[in-house]
Amino acid sequence: MAKRKTKHEEPENHERWVISYADFITLLFAFFVVLYATSNKNKDKEKKFEESLRQELKIDGPSGAGGLGETVESILNPNVSPMQVFNTKGVGPRELQDHVERLLEKSLTAKEKKSLISGIRHDAIGVRVSLAATALFPSGSAKLLSSAVEALNKVADTFREAPQQIIIEGHTDSEPISGGTFESNWELAGARASQVVRYLIKVHGYDPKRLAAISYADQKPLTSNDTEEGRSENRRIEFLIVTPQE
Repeated sequence: MAKRKTKHEEPENHERWVISYADFITLLFAFFVVLYATSNKNKDKEKKFEESLRQELKIDGPSGAGGLGETVESILNPNVSPMQVFNTKGVGPRELQDHVERLLEKSLTAKEKKSLISGIRHDAIGVRVSLAATALFPSGSAKLLSSAVEALNKVADTFREAPQQIIIEGHTDSEPISGGTFESNWELAGARASQVVRYLIKVHGYDPKRLAAISYADQKPLTSNDTEEGRSENRRIEFLIVTPQE
């Protein structure tokens, strides 16, 4: 009878870790090569970086004076005058909001900012500066309070030289109007927005082509109208600084 051949099993390789370790060392070496390369001054690399950043920020024009260098400097350097950003192409709403906040921080006192500015935010259209309606107008009225004029003047001065279009939006809470000059919140919000537009044109010399007045009444609340605090936040005048659309 023929003998059956016995199948010998492959001995277990206890040195497979050496391969993984070698791969790790190779990757680590490549990592340090990249660090070394990027640590050296290289004009070509800097230029490529600027080009990629320009594309990311959607900035037109060559780098240098008036181009990317000015934009990046405006965004990253807190010592640069924020007004510079208004005349720079390609700055999006988020960057513009940062500069608007810096401008208002410089122009308004802490007390004025607390009483007048109820919020600053940005969206796809531009930057919105919310002014508390209770600080600007008496209840149910579209006549500016004399106590609000000084702070409003500072806000107006902040954006007077900016080339962007500014839309003044009037917002109210959901409480219906009973009696008085206006029949509904639509008329009240519209009259308040128009009053601010007239003030910007007559007192501060704004170009009328830059401005528009819109009434939203209670249709775009920021929060619930179920509480007095929420209703107070919803009663507002918004300066919408429009960023150029693609």
